[in-house]
Amino acid sequence: MLAKEFLSSKLFPLKPSDSVQVAMEILNESNVAFLPVVENGKHIGYLSSSELLDVKPKSKKIEALIKHSLTARIMENQHIFEVIRVFANIPSTVLSVVNAEDEFIGMISAKELIHQMAKFSGFLEPGSIISLEVGVRDYSLSEIARIVEYNNAKILSLHLESREEERKLLVHLKLNTSDLKSLVATFQRYSYQVVASYFNEEENSSLKSRYDLLMRFLDI
Repeated sequence: MLAKEFLSSKLFPLKPSDSVQVAMEILNESNVAFLPVVENGKHIGYLSSSELLDVKPKSKKIEALIKHSLTARIMENQHIFEVIRVFANIPSTVLSVVNAEDEFIGMISAKELIHQMAKFSGFLEPGSIISLEVGVRDYSLSEIARIVEYNNAKILSLHLESREEERKLLVHLKLNTSDLKSLVATFQRYSYQVVASYFNEEENSSLKSRYDLLMRFLDI
């Protein structure tokens, strides 16, 4: 799961010589709010559609408008988790990817990345979600997996959320079953605190709807 495996095949960078009018058309056609600007194969900054709206004349070149201060980019061989960390700290909805020679090789779209991660995490698969609270010292993936499998279920994905001030972890499990009654009872029997569970079709539909809303928001 490296950055270079998530390059968008739909997005292309701007050039400093592009006019404001051309840049706006490319941004609109690409359905994104940001695009990187590349010169001589090098990433030199980003430009957003909001920065172009009031610029006159529209024939003006964009080179003077480029956000040189926003130089965030990612190496092609860095893990996708590092890509997510960088996205969380920048306003741009796209991220330039460069090779070892610092040459631009493409970009990653936040929207496309979320869609891919949803597939990897099992989010789009039918099933249920259960959240457990455990002490940091008490966390055991093997025991959790054993309890799940004892109840004839499988873990599709697992995510950890740290609560450092309480020295506890929230363990979010996506499972391949919609029947959580016996599973919840087993976790409670082993002294796990079940803080949330989502298992019926209405709740799964609600989660899918919120995912679809996020996808539409990223189109803005």
